[in-house]
Amino acid sequence: MYKNSMASEMRNNMAHEVETMAWANDVPWHGLGRKVDSDLTPDQILLHADLDWKVQMKPVQWTTNDNVIMSSDKYFSLVREAHERIDGTKVPEQIVGTQWVTDQYNIIQNSRQAQFFKEYIDAGMATMETAISLFGGRIVLLMAKTNNSFELAGGDKIEQYIYFANYHSGRDKARIRSSNIRVVCNNTLSASLRSGAKVDGLISHRVDFTNDLEKQFKEDHGIATSQMTTYQEKLEKLASKKLKENDLVNYLLLVYQPELLRDKNFSFKKFNSDTDWTFNQDFKVNANVKRSFNAFHDIYEANGKIHKLKNTGNDLQSVKTDNLLKAFNSISYNESHLKGGNSDKAIQMRTQEVLLSDTTITDKALEVGLSLVA
Repeated sequence: MYKNSMASEMRNNMAHEVETMAWANDVPWHGLGRKVDSDLTPDQILLHADLDWKVQMKPVQWTTNDNVIMSSDKYFSLVREAHERIDGTKVPEQIVGTQWVTDQYNIIQNSRQAQFFKEYIDAGMATMETAISLFGGRIVLLMAKTNNSFELAGGDKIEQYIYFANYHSGRDKARIRSSNIRVVCNNTLSASLRSGAKVDGLISHRVDFTNDLEKQFKEDHGIATSQMTTYQEKLEKLASKKLKENDLVNYLLLVYQPELLRDKNFSFKKFNSDTDWTFNQDFKVNANVKRSFNAFHDIYEANGKIHKLKNTGNDLQSVKTDNLLKAFNSISYNESHLKGGNSDKAIQMRTQEVLLSDTTITDKALEVGLSLVA
């Protein structure tokens, strides 16, 4: 029965953890999941990620004070069917929706989500990279690595990915995005919408995800060399802007705490070294400012001690001089690797923020940086 005890059911299931996952090629920056072959079809990676299940709409039921079971003909629960995982684990039927829906709701099944990538994979334009279930199947994310890439000075390579995040929550829209990854440090640089797009990358569950609609999404948010060219031009603009003494701290505050810069009583100054700054004691500076600042200098602080950061890419020619691109990369490094710490929960939350947010801090950092160049 699907009773109105949904709220307590959802609270019990809201563990901040990846449920199942499969990934190909290099270990992803979040380090979670099961490694699979790199030549899998979309349907095959679904299978290996234990995502070959369906969601159904079942009438909401409740029990009256007289112990009579009632059933609604207007409202439905989104229920994941019982299924068996590759390792033999049997998963019972389970409510995945966080709210009831009506018969106007259109479910996008995992198999339909995988179909979106088939054209790209068959044409050799991409390879499947990741399939993941979050929050007990409430969110399903598929990602493919495209053949599009570019290099900044000194071999600083940026690769393009495309992903499809589907929600079985009954509330959230599905979304299709392209994302750029800095290879040397696995920073996720952008999950931005393409300028001039006719659709915003969000798919309402009130419409049917038809082949025609899929075509429109591919035109606006799919694989496009022009998008990468534009993004390369933006990063090269950042690289052209050298940082003066206070510019780094000013830029980090513009991204994370612009309200401090608007306060006439706030100030900061360099003390003894590049990494030794003092701020007004009356103002609390965001930890993300400090972590990004340290990442710029290849260090991080843990348990009161300073440690050396590795694989930040700060030694590449594109950022060897202290420029705005190096500062931007420091923010993306914090957002991808440092924010919140190194616990499993922190890693998973960073994964969700970077890939599932409509706009990210890294997107904001790029726009702020470009405004400073202008």
